[in-house]
Amino acid sequence: MKPNVIAHVSRQGSPTPAFRPAARFFLRGFQRHAFSGLAPILLAAGLCLLTACSIPLTTAQTDLTRYFLLTAAPAQREADAGAPLKRWIVGVRAVEIAPYLQTKSFTVRSHANEVSFLDSTRWGEPLDLGIARVLAEDLQPLKNMGRVSTQPFRADEQRDFEILVRVTACEGTADGEVRFSARWRILAPAAVVGTVAEGSYSAAGLRWDGGDYGQLAAKLSDALGGLSRDIAVALPKEPAGSPADSGHTGTPAKNDQGHPSYPSAAK
Repeated sequence: MKPNVIAHVSRQGSPTPAFRPAARFFLRGFQRHAFSGLAPILLAAGLCLLTACSIPLTTAQTDLTRYFLLTAAPAQREADAGAPLKRWIVGVRAVEIAPYLQTKSFTVRSHANEVSFLDSTRWGEPLDLGIARVLAEDLQPLKNMGRVSTQPFRADEQRDFEILVRVTACEGTADGEVRFSARWRILAPAAVVGTVAEGSYSAAGLRWDGGDYGQLAAKLSDALGGLSRDIAVALPKEPAGSPADSGHTGTPAKNDQGHPSYPSAAK
């Protein structure tokens, strides 16, 4: 005799044995005991997840820093107005800048005793090296220049003159003025007297719009052009092929004591 089985219809339409409620009872008991041990773990994992979601994620930011260079005037050899001049071999020995300028940031003077350093606007090279480079490039095409070099000098090069420069101002102002001033000295390495000429230079009449830093760099470059012309004018003027011209090195003639002699610089 077959057992009396009561059939139930499942959702799929297939018969389900009557003992399914008993299985459901045992399954619930198992779940209650199994998950009671996992509850602390799940709770801790949930808290960690919430904490992680609350931490702000760092996002990549675009570097807005801009870099500028000083530039020399377009090279164009000066024509000799009169008799050709002797061309000297000159070296830019050193450029010293005021301590407050010894930074890569652009400097803007907002008041007489207040300056601002712009972290997002910088020089593309150390300012003293940039000034030395442009000064040499500006001097090279002038009519009394044979060759102009910067440090480090070649060991086999004999220079007629060396130039020392100390820059005391190199900045823009908040009201649009461009400030550049320097003191310079010309030395004759082979001469006992040492200093041949010295002077000072301050740029005049240069303006910028107060916000275009490329324009400010260009105006400061113009100021360096003026400095180079002042220095070139102060060098001795000798006709090419004069007795003072002693060969390829351009070494000046020597006086009766055997020391190099230099004519007065043209004014």
